[in-house]
Amino acid sequence: MESGLLGNGLLFGTGQSEKDDEVEAAAEVVRSALGDRTPDEGDLFFAFPTISYDMEAIGAALVEAAAPARVVGCSAFGSFASSRYVPKGCTGVFVPAGGSSFGVAFSESLGGDLFSATQDAVQRALEESGEEMPYTVILLLSDGLAGDQREVVRGAYSISKATIPLVGGAAAASEDARITYQFAGGKTMTNGVVAVAINSPTPLGVGVRHGWSPIGESMIVTRAEGNVVWEFDGSPAVDVYMSRVGEPDSDHAERPSLAVMGRPLGIAMGSGGYEIRHVVDIDPDGGLVLFGHIGEGAIVRVMRSDVDSLTNAAEQAASDAIAALETPPRGALVFSCTARAMVFGKEIVKEPVAISAGLGMAPVGGFLTYGEFARVMGASGFHNATVAVLVF
Repeated sequence: MESGLLGNGLLFGTGQSEKDDEVEAAAEVVRSALGDRTPDEGDLFFAFPTISYDMEAIGAALVEAAAPARVVGCSAFGSFASSRYVPKGCTGVFVPAGGSSFGVAFSESLGGDLFSATQDAVQRALEESGEEMPYTVILLLSDGLAGDQREVVRGAYSISKATIPLVGGAAAASEDARITYQFAGGKTMTNGVVAVAINSPTPLGVGVRHGWSPIGESMIVTRAEGNVVWEFDGSPAVDVYMSRVGEPDSDHAERPSLAVMGRPLGIAMGSGGYEIRHVVDIDPDGGLVLFGHIGEGAIVRVMRSDVDSLTNAAEQAASDAIAALETPPRGALVFSCTARAMVFGKEIVKEPVAISAGLGMAPVGGFLTYGEFARVMGASGFHNATVAVLVF
């Protein structure tokens, strides 16, 4: 168990398992996160397994092993805790309630109405969290393949307004998977959104950074449909984009998108920064396929980064979150994008290590997502290739 001392003497713990058997993996994850403690029904246990498991089986096993604490979580591309990264396995994060209260709600079978589904889940989560305390954060976990994830943010924001920060991530899977999973209420879902209302007597901190820098000239999106951009500045999107990043090498000739995984698009924001959209693929008809929707008229630039820049951004996200606290940090939940792993490569553990360092070596646990939710101010809040941190 890796743990940090909470202000009221409780411990925040993380655990991992790479066992193949679902029951054994769940038992090991929970046991290592709990240490010698017994969970209470008011506590939460976050779980992030990869889809190498039978998800129904590991979901049920986690519920049994962590009882009476409630299990919340989702499938992951990979997961991590402090200095360990698990590309195949499960990470668990034990969050004792202490003086806080948690409300958990979910909506299934989202269809095309992510807005209403999230709106309903957030409303019920807030109601379940009980009497309002001075500080509240809404944590969201969604089906990362369900559609425009901006609708998840809009649905949550319609209830939380500007007074409640949002944080979380879109459930992920392996590169060739076409389904993600979510856990809440003792159920395993494949097309759901989970909302957790964290009601606390002491401040909670949310930080979000990406570490990408613009290259080349700005482009205006002149034609787009959903998550596919067809034209920049009135010209074919792929032609303009590739002129900014250079032609793919011969090893990637059959699928040029593989050569530009490290070159997302940055949407210029009114604040002067950029919101990142990951390039997923190049459509045979010349469209640029993004992981996330983008509107016509948006001003964008191609972005680049490296291991040091991403690592520094992760540490800064932790520092930003800590700034909201009144006491030393007790631990953190981290939501980092699968796209960042493409740049980190074998150095992926540098990110959780940097975050832990930013928290004074407090424990961290989280997963690689298909998109991140983070909004401290304003209505915007869906990101790609970014890291979001919730500090307790």
